Amino acid sequence: MKQQDRRYLAFDLGASSGRAILGRVRDGGLELEEIHRFKNYPYEKDGHYFWDFRALLGELETGLKKACAGASAPASFSIDTWGVDYALFRNGELIHDPYCYRDGRTEPAIEAFHKKISKADFYARNGIQPMVFNTVYQLAAELRDDPASLDGSTMLLMPDALHYMLTGTATSEITIASTGALLKASSPEWDMDALTGLAGLPAGLFAPLVRPGSPVGELKPEVAKRLGIPQIRAVKCASHDTASAVLAMPCADPEKALYISLGTWALLGAEFRTAILTPEALESMFTNERGVEDTFRFLCNIMGTWLLQETRRTWTEQGKDISFADMEAMAAPLDGQSFRIDPDDAVFFPPGDMPEHVRCYCREHGQGEIPSDAALVRCIYDSLADCFKKRIDRLERITGRKFDTLNILGGGTRDSFFMRLVAKTTGRHVLAGPTEATAIGNILAQMIASGDLKDAAEARALTARSFPLDVYA
Repeated sequence: MKQQDRRYLAFDLGASSGRAILGRVRDGGLELEEIHRFKNYPYEKDGHYFWDFRALLGELETGLKKACAGASAPASFSIDTWGVDYALFRNGELIHDPYCYRDGRTEPAIEAFHKKISKADFYARNGIQPMVFNTVYQLAAELRDDPASLDGSTMLLMPDALHYMLTGTATSEITIASTGALLKASSPEWDMDALTGLAGLPAGLFAPLVRPGSPVGELKPEVAKRLGIPQIRAVKCASHDTASAVLAMPCADPEKALYISLGTWALLGAEFRTAILTPEALESMFTNERGVEDTFRFLCNIMGTWLLQETRRTWTEQGKDISFADMEAMAAPLDGQSFRIDPDDAVFFPPGDMPEHVRCYCREHGQGEIPSDAALVRCIYDSLADCFKKRIDRLERITGRKFDTLNILGGGTRDSFFMRLVAKTTGRHVLAGPTEATAIGNILAQMIASGDLKDAAEARALTARSFPLDVYA
């Protein structure tokens, strides 16, 4: 099959929505076609938050059927998702729906864990910022609350779990595994001394590790037969959504590129060849997640558009019909406001009445009463932009690198007002796009695996010539 005839299917699942996107090369550029989109939101049961795993699997099967309708089947498919969350399987069966990382069960677990090893020593082992939702703490909570669920089971992070249900192959891809403080910083291996010795987890819990671009078989015969489609080949992309987005960053020299992957979370960082494990990196809340071609994504997590998403969701439940475009228009005229929040304050982390949380924060911090919905939205925008500037300044100080240009990737780039505000606040030129960076990176990894692209440099060059960027000076 010629390159221009091959189509690749990317499933990109975020913490608020998912999509199935087909990609192929035509006239020297990569073309995308969205064929399926669906909502994704955790549900609450008995005081805990879970993901509806079977519903997600059903949406993937719908995407597979649509991808094969009326044309040749895709050459391969791959799945990326958000980080840290996992599913447990025993004898091929899901033990329970995966917990959502916003569930509060891990707070006692992280405290108990670090009585055995300090946060500084643990950071030196894995390079991952000790955050309450890390997979290692989630598993420690599982061991505390329901040890039987871990007995004889296999733990797979979300994209690996979904691949497993479709193909029957149980492997753990390193970019997603690295998000949960499970791997060594020194080599792409499970940190078994920490996982079994410190956390007390069973050694048989962990599946073999594979790199991005690894083949993982094909659709199970029974799945293909039930869906009425061929047994499509499966490939592990850089399965953490940010890792895929960074692969799609349209830059000639990634070592000079500063990025924000802007969605529910804002992941701000740069690419390095080695992990940065200094005390200042730990103190400044920077983490070292693995990327493609043995790189590290030295980055920090910022709450991101979650603040706007939850604000809109709350208003919708209250009967206010306010779109994201409306929120942008509400905020744009209100220059010079003094209202600010810390986007990463724990009060904004769980689902809830975000507008009230923002108002309470400002009252409790001596800023007075926010006078309007428009002023509240502008407070969120200004606070995020200020946070980006502080984190960029800190990253430059830690690494000794200077960045004049900021690449912003993902769905958040649709908000042109916010892009202008970030450029003004940070004092950097902003290159905004591509919007579907994560799905593009997913497709690029499949193309590298098939031989249509040589490496990450060639993949980024294809992105650069395929998707024009918006520039904000």
